[in-house]
Amino acid sequence: MLPPKVERNRAAVEVVLFDLFGTVVHFVPQVPTVQVAGGHWHSAMGWLCETAERELPHVDFDDLLASLLHVTEEIVRQRPPEYREVPSRERFRRALVRCGIDDASAVAAAERLSLAHMAHLASKTVLPGGHVALLEALAAGYRLGLVSNFDHAPTARRVLAVHGVARFFEVTVISDEFGRRKPHPGIFDAALRGMGVHADQALFVGDSVSDDVVGAHNAHLPVAWLNPKAEPLPPGTPPPQHVIAQLDELATLLA
Repeated sequence: MLPPKVERNRAAVEVVLFDLFGTVVHFVPQVPTVQVAGGHWHSAMGWLCETAERELPHVDFDDLLASLLHVTEEIVRQRPPEYREVPSRERFRRALVRCGIDDASAVAAAERLSLAHMAHLASKTVLPGGHVALLEALAAGYRLGLVSNFDHAPTARRVLAVHGVARFFEVTVISDEFGRRKPHPGIFDAALRGMGVHADQALFVGDSVSDDVVGAHNAHLPVAWLNPKAEPLPPGTPPPQHVIAQLDELATLLA
């Protein structure tokens, strides 16, 4: 059964901006665990062994995973305060150089490994039931946009297209293309400029406290926090204007 058409609450919201992964589209719930240096690392990288051995027969796969983990941790540590995005291919390149691959060879191999990794990630996405109907209902009364942290924009756009939801978003801003990640206010501002509205005319919807709730606050943008597990807000976090357990609660929230 389709949700009722949502009429715009003109006094409050004209534009609804969405996060992508974990909000509109989800990854499958079971994330593989691989072992690195005696410890367990929750990652989608375990499947990559066959591809890595074919591309890099002289590189030990455990060493590659350990290098990827090291580089990823380094990238995360270096993000604040500018939150520059590091593309997926660059993350792989840095890991390969760390494994002793010369830079010229690392560039080409990193591109291939990144594309293989992204194809795998895309195959592990699902569109929850009811999300298309909800977006159709919201689009009848609001203009919709999307703001996503993702380090390979073509894959994010392909996921939107494959699941049939790209058509709903007038503006799509992805960190890989924009160059900065949430919670930097610039990525939110870019979406608002693209839609031609001010922050107080929009609502952002996302599941991440650190990226979405804090980021929207940084951009002076009202936010609805998608919190299906009813988790407590971390101390010191600016409170969201709304908390919802499921995305379809937006229909009631915005009515």
